[in-house]
Amino acid sequence: MSGADSIVRGRNRLFLLLIAFAAALATRAWLFGDPVIQVDEQFYLLAGDRVLQGAIPYVDIWDRKPVGIFLLYAAIRLLGGEGIYQYQLAATFAAGLTAYLIAIMALRLTNVRGAAMAAITYPLWLLIFDGAGGQTPVWYNLATAAAALLVMKAWCDDLSERALIACGAGAMLLTGIALQIKYSAVFEGIFFGLALTRRSWTFDRSWSRTTGRALSWALIALAPTLAVIGWYWRTGHFDAFAYANFRSIFLRTEASHGTLLLRVLTIIGLALPLLLCALAQWHSWRGQARSDRAEHARRFTVAWLTASLCGVAVFGTYFLHYFLPVLVPLTLVCAAMLGDPNAGVAIFAGGRRLQLSTAAFLIVSGLALTVLTVPKRLRARGEDSQVRAMAASIRANMQGCLFVFNGDPILYHLTRACIPTALAFPNHLNEQTEAGAVGVDPRREVARILASEKVDIVVDSIPRDPGYNPSTAAIARRMIMTEYRPIAVFRVGSHERIVYKRIHALSETAAVHAKSGRLAM
Repeated sequence: MSGADSIVRGRNRLFLLLIAFAAALATRAWLFGDPVIQVDEQFYLLAGDRVLQGAIPYVDIWDRKPVGIFLLYAAIRLLGGEGIYQYQLAATFAAGLTAYLIAIMALRLTNVRGAAMAAITYPLWLLIFDGAGGQTPVWYNLATAAAALLVMKAWCDDLSERALIACGAGAMLLTGIALQIKYSAVFEGIFFGLALTRRSWTFDRSWSRTTGRALSWALIALAPTLAVIGWYWRTGHFDAFAYANFRSIFLRTEASHGTLLLRVLTIIGLALPLLLCALAQWHSWRGQARSDRAEHARRFTVAWLTASLCGVAVFGTYFLHYFLPVLVPLTLVCAAMLGDPNAGVAIFAGGRRLQLSTAAFLIVSGLALTVLTVPKRLRARGEDSQVRAMAASIRANMQGCLFVFNGDPILYHLTRACIPTALAFPNHLNEQTEAGAVGVDPRREVARILASEKVDIVVDSIPRDPGYNPSTAAIARRMIMTEYRPIAVFRVGSHERIVYKRIHALSETAAVHAKSGRLAM
């Protein structure tokens, strides 16, 4: 490569970096400071904060996510402040850097224009698929994209044996880190391992060396998980770890077929512009004669997309954010068409034919889907002012522990309250699908918590969300009506959150502190 080519390449990469971070910031900055973007990340922030205070995941605070996500949020808490702006800024950095890595990989498939449009498309569709904050794929997509960059280099370039081994080791370590953020990364990890193994075989056609490299790479990918297992074994908490991380997953009951079908159709509908673009690009590639390196990159990208789609299909729950990992290879497949100014779609309206480039089509459709879905979703979850007013009321009235039976787990964090149960994520006690999968009988746990003298404030909500557990709801309702009295009601999104205080602790002036909410009589 000449000096002039090197300068141009450096400028192109700087341009793509700026585009990627500008797109990430533009799509996410308007939500900075909102504590209720998504319920899962509320819990991750709470758990990370309590880990810093000495809580042990799966023992003192329970969930079935890998420990890496809690350690990540614990590290973010070290940045200071309340943690909400901090994790959202960190997530924006992760989204921007992931978009940049997509753009760098896209340069193997298209021009700078296509790579830049791919870098814009990824953060836009993150919002559409409920990745506006700090959901797990926002973080592990970065590790997966970095791993894919290394595997693509090994797959497409003529490397020395040392460089091949190094690329494989780096990719597998990144995959291992992704696994400790969420185990669903295993499908892409398996694909990366198989791709590296095949490349190892074509490198020197040696069974022994290929086997040795493959085993070494597999061990590197498993190393973070093995380290976590070793720590829990040494501290005597292995059973709690194994149940939460592995056994409990298979004990959850499935949603109804109708619910699952609706989720699948929603995912397909929201992803349709990207899927159509990817399908058209794949069809276009089939008829093109390309250089060896470009052909290798194309095959790698299509195979990666297939592996990520298999991961979504196998898990089977089809929540909206489960599609987020697919966005990385899906955007990459679309990149070549985004870079072709002659590729586009024709739209017929009012008897007129309007020709849109693929890039314009994806941006327009992405913005339209964002406007149609994201504000409605956020309004249903509530606003910053609503949640903070409620937290202020709870703090003013609280003399013991808080129990959020049905509400936002971020309330524990905002009020700095003690938590009377390891099951701090409300859905684990109030959802029917979790009834036999949390390690305790949720009916007994709810009864125990509400009977505890140290529980001073309880939060419940109306209306109930679909899929609630009627048994725990009935127990909570009966015991709350017996032992507690409502002191305030707050409208938070589409729900009314009711704050209850234990009767013997209720003073004549307690309700005065709930000025920001409606007094419940």
